[in-house]
Amino acid sequence: MKRYFAAALAVPVLLVGLTACVVAPARVAYAPPAVVVAPVAPPALRVEVVTPSPGVDYFWVAGHWRWDGYTHRWYEGRWERRREHAHWVPNHWEQGGNGQWHFHEGHWRVD
Repeated sequence: MKRYFAAALAVPVLLVGLTACVVAPARVAYAPPAVVVAPVAPPALRVEVVTPSPGVDYFWVAGHWRWDGYTHRWYEGRWERRREHAHWVPNHWEQGGNGQWHFHEGHWRVD
């Protein structure tokens, strides 16, 4: 009986001990998102009302049109907090040689 109890107790203790040894994978802090392709050009940008900044270390990211697979949808502008050793690459559309439009989502790029 003692052997069974010791074995039954050893399994959970081993499992808990092994979970402490798991190493988390490295996180990618500033990966650019995938490019979205649309068959038609986006509409003209909307005029936005820029609200007061929440602080001196914030900057305004303008709103943009994004293709959802069926139509363009507007995403409101927002305030972003500046990040150390990185700069913001703005959203932008560009027309490809095949007539399709490519949307490059804004993202952080390490300096």
